[in-house]
Amino acid sequence: MILYGNNLVNRIRTEFDNATNRIWIAVPFIGEWTVVKKIMGTKWITNKNLDLKILTDIRNDTFINPETIKQFLHKGEVKTLSGLHAKIYIIDNAVFITSANLTGTAFSKRYEICEYFQIKGKHEILNVFNEWWKESKDVDSDWQPTKNKNARQSDNDAGNTAGLKKLWNLPESSIKVRNFKDYQDNILLYNHLMKIYNRDSDRLLPKLTEYHELDAFLNYLFHEDEDRPSHKYLEKKFRKITDNQRVLEVKKYKIKFKKWLTSRPTFEDSRKDRILLVQDKLDNKKISKLDYNSLIEVVDTLHTMNSHALNRYRFLNSQNNKLKTIKDSFIILLHESGPIEERMEKCNENLKFFGKSSIKELVSWYYPDKYPIMNRNSNCGLKFFGYDVVTY
Repeated sequence: MILYGNNLVNRIRTEFDNATNRIWIAVPFIGEWTVVKKIMGTKWITNKNLDLKILTDIRNDTFINPETIKQFLHKGEVKTLSGLHAKIYIIDNAVFITSANLTGTAFSKRYEICEYFQIKGKHEILNVFNEWWKESKDVDSDWQPTKNKNARQSDNDAGNTAGLKKLWNLPESSIKVRNFKDYQDNILLYNHLMKIYNRDSDRLLPKLTEYHELDAFLNYLFHEDEDRPSHKYLEKKFRKITDNQRVLEVKKYKIKFKKWLTSRPTFEDSRKDRILLVQDKLDNKKISKLDYNSLIEVVDTLHTMNSHALNRYRFLNSQNNKLKTIKDSFIILLHESGPIEERMEKCNENLKFFGKSSIKELVSWYYPDKYPIMNRNSNCGLKFFGYDVVTY
């Protein structure tokens, strides 16, 4: 099938949104992250089983955005192949062989064309990609353009782009939300830190999911370590360190965390019990019958509510939130379909004194393998390990 114009960009976005196993991309030019998210969407970010491979040619550094490369590296692998000129998108079993680079200019201002087809099992295009992948070299996690590191990277393709008008409309990058617009981006950072944390394959809390062990580690750095190293980043900007430095820092504090856990034999089971309690009380078949006492049990599992007793009191006050409003909001958040950011936004609008951190935390307690806990403590930990996130 031949695709071009809006048929091309809409078809490729649909395939990205439905990707479950594989996203392999070979393109010489890569645009700004905000624009790339319009082409690719963000649903693939939370799929921990998805194989992401990006093949490019970093010698074209004027036309490769370093922030986008960094985000791809947080999720998967990026390699460079000198002389790469092909533009290939393999998304599960969908293949796009096209003239379009992964840039907003290509998909909205140029007359690009594409051959689109579906494959089954082994196919020659997979062999070609794998052959190039073997010949390529790893892109360093701290890669920056060499020509002018301080210059703003263009989203344009090579060539004269002056006077090009918009021809085609790019899809929206994500749901239009006010309070949760950085949620998927931050999941990329969490996943990257989790890969580093798990590099030694030494799970300290094997009864918990990887996300909840990482949260326990970040909580330890904020509250329990003798130096409380991440606590300092409540007001400070993130520190600038390399991936190699991150590895050393994680290793150093993981040793201390392991020692701290040895004197707390019930810690893991206690957290596991909280997960099971939330999953039981808020199960789709039971949540409509949630009573006030069960609601209190759920609220007491949340770090954020325990840390802010006044907000806990205000939230549970029936003059601020009716029990039915809370149940309906939790059903939207945990059991309705649609993008998670949109459901979070609706929940935040409906409930008084619950807040963004409690919403993100509740989602993680109910879906402990799918979503990380994001709150002040964990975000300070990310800043300590060199990730640019907002503390709230």
